[in-house]
Amino acid sequence: MNYWITTLIKLSIIVFGISIGFAREKKLTRTNYEFLLILLVAGAGELLEWLMAQYYNHNFVYYHVFRPLFYSLITLALAPHLGRMKRSFRLSIIFVWIAAYFNARFLQPPEDSLNTVIISLTCLLHILAVLFYIARLFDKYSWNETIYQHSFWIAIGILLHSISSFLTLGLHNFLGADGQKMVTYVLIVSEWLYYGSFVVNFSLQKEASPE
Repeated sequence: MNYWITTLIKLSIIVFGISIGFAREKKLTRTNYEFLLILLVAGAGELLEWLMAQYYNHNFVYYHVFRPLFYSLITLALAPHLGRMKRSFRLSIIFVWIAAYFNARFLQPPEDSLNTVIISLTCLLHILAVLFYIARLFDKYSWNETIYQHSFWIAIGILLHSISSFLTLGLHNFLGADGQKMVTYVLIVSEWLYYGSFVVNFSLQKEASPE
C-alpha cells in the first residue's frame, strides 16, 4: 500500500474530525474539547512525520518526541475522570519522559532506532487508563449519557489502537517479510480507526453535561 496514499487518507480523516469538532463546538464537554485540541496537534504531527520520512528517509526522531507528548496530552485529558487513579496517571507522565530520555540515550538512539520500548510502555499505560475511564463512565452515567455526552468512542479508539500497536510491535521482529507487511497494514488500519473514533465521537455529541 502506497505510503503517500495511506497518509493522505489519515490526514483526511483528521481534517474531517477537526471540522466536525469545531462545527459542533458548543455541544462538546471540556474533555471532548481537549481531545479536539489533541486532534489538531496530531494533525500537525502526522504531517511532520510524513515530511521527515520524505526528506530524511526515516522518522525515528518524530516518534521519540511525539510518543511521550501524545501520551502526556491524552493522559491529562483522561486523568480528571480516573478517580483515585488520577494522581498516579499524572505522575506517570514524568516517568514516561524520563524513560524516553534514557531509552534514547542508551538503548534506542533516535538517529537509527524506533523507540519500541517507549511505544510499548505508553500503549500499556493507555490501555489501563482507558479501561479505568470506561469503567468510571458506566459507573456514574447511563448508557445514553456515556455515548452522547462524553469521550467514550475516542476512548474505544485509543484502546483498539494501543492494543494493536502493542501486539504488532511485539510480533514484528519475529515475523518474516510477508508477516511484517501484514503487521504494517494492521497498524495503518488501526490508525484510521483511531482517528475515525474522533469523528464518531464529535458527531454523536448532544448538549454537554457539566463536568
